[in-house]
Amino acid sequence: MRLEELDENFMNMKPDNWPVNSREEKLELIFRKIKQFELSPSYITRERLIACVCDDDLNQFASGIGLVRVTNFEVELINYIYLRAERLQINSIKVYLYNLIAETIRLQKNIYYNSFLFDSESNFSYKIEEYETNLLMPMLLYYSAYQKYTIEKSKEFADQLIELVQDSLAKNSDAEYVSRLTFAYGKLLMDLSYMRGTKKEKILEFTREELYRLFKLEAYLYKLVKIDIYQRPVKGILKIQISNYILKSRNGYNDDYICKYLSSSVAKESVDNCEIWMRKVTDLNDKREQKVVPELFQETSWISYQWAHGFNFTPQRKYFVSSFSKSINNVNMQSDYGECIYGYKNDKIIDLIGPIMKQEFSKENEDGTKELICLPGISQVIAFDVIYDKEEVKKELEFLFSIIDLFYISDDKKHLFAEEILQYWILSVKDTKWQKERERRYVIFMYDDYEYLETTIEDDFLKIKTSLFIVPDFILGNNPVRETLRLQIENKQRSLMSREYFHCKNCFLQNYDLAIYEMPSICPICGSSQVEIIYPKSLS
Repeated sequence: MRLEELDENFMNMKPDNWPVNSREEKLELIFRKIKQFELSPSYITRERLIACVCDDDLNQFASGIGLVRVTNFEVELINYIYLRAERLQINSIKVYLYNLIAETIRLQKNIYYNSFLFDSESNFSYKIEEYETNLLMPMLLYYSAYQKYTIEKSKEFADQLIELVQDSLAKNSDAEYVSRLTFAYGKLLMDLSYMRGTKKEKILEFTREELYRLFKLEAYLYKLVKIDIYQRPVKGILKIQISNYILKSRNGYNDDYICKYLSSSVAKESVDNCEIWMRKVTDLNDKREQKVVPELFQETSWISYQWAHGFNFTPQRKYFVSSFSKSINNVNMQSDYGECIYGYKNDKIIDLIGPIMKQEFSKENEDGTKELICLPGISQVIAFDVIYDKEEVKKELEFLFSIIDLFYISDDKKHLFAEEILQYWILSVKDTKWQKERERRYVIFMYDDYEYLETTIEDDFLKIKTSLFIVPDFILGNNPVRETLRLQIENKQRSLMSREYFHCKNCFLQNYDLAIYEMPSICPICGSSQVEIIYPKSLS
């Protein structure tokens, strides 16, 4: 059976009156956009998919419109989207599903409390039976922990999650269950580590003390099931979890806007070629790239772990880098890098610049035969704020080593694990003289055994097709393609909006929270007084 036929058969199982609320409608929209991307992978179909799951503001999506219900089909659709997102390696889709589950829990809780105002004998429950019965285990863990968190209001989310897992172990010590719980917990931590830094994800911004406790529990679980964490795939999962969360937690999960400075000529070209160009690390303008961290290990009195000495810092892969900034509207940056500023409200950049690659999967048919299915995927991208303070780096590395030391493996394997994960760190530290740039860095991992789409390497540049410079969240500076960008940005908003939003006619910023809670007289980004509220009916 062809891929598109399989999709249509699944959707034919939906209830006759589907959709009856905005959540069901949104889930089906995401499903359709995934299908479009799978059948016709390109930077255009990727943008359409990512746009559906990137709600920057708390009030961007009107999730409460329509009838209140959760059906078994909706849960199966959530599971289906989760598994497809996993194969496509588009992690923002999975994060969106976790946020959607949280919103549904809050809605159910509010109706549960309000039901007693009208019927003191109401049997309406705050529990969602369909979730508890059918959700995939990583999402079920999240559902259970978040429900305790939002109803009991006695502990932080991280502590509720830890307590939930510990209670589950106490109630069921069956080996098979403990193994499923272990891998579900590890998968959940990895999924959550891809949070992008939006207002909807604040409970996922774990402190480093919370991270330590979360990883300590994970280490204990792997010990229970007698898994050597240095073996694949566990090693890869842990490397992603640990590096994502520690690097994200820099600056207290700094949620500033992110921007890219381009010259006028590059701005013009980007409209025609729709590309972002990236250099190899060795070709960047700082000749001390990758040297600062190795130099810290020349003096080792700050290192508390005997196994954390003598690392080999030789690069293990081909790395390409694109530098953005958290310094908005900086005159010096404009002079050095370009007067045209492209601004973004969160880290959806990760999903929009990763090269699209071809992946082959073996599928077993009903008759027992097997066939190869070719699906697109997004290559690995890691993002972080660059650190410029060497003492801060030492403290962070000591924290990293303390996490690795939690796991029950030999010192030799701890050393090797740290050596591999430090490949991320050597790219994330620069000398103090660069700190005015407040660099947000994106590193692309390229692999020789994949075929990439809309991606070329020419003149020592990695060139990737992307919508990044066609539909930014706002622009600043004297941009020669301003009118083209305005049309693209406004067309995107028209296709996505479900409620009113604040709009700046000068820099094109859109903000749903400002429209709900306050109406500033000037734009918070550019200071322009050319601001307005856009309502859905005015765009019909």
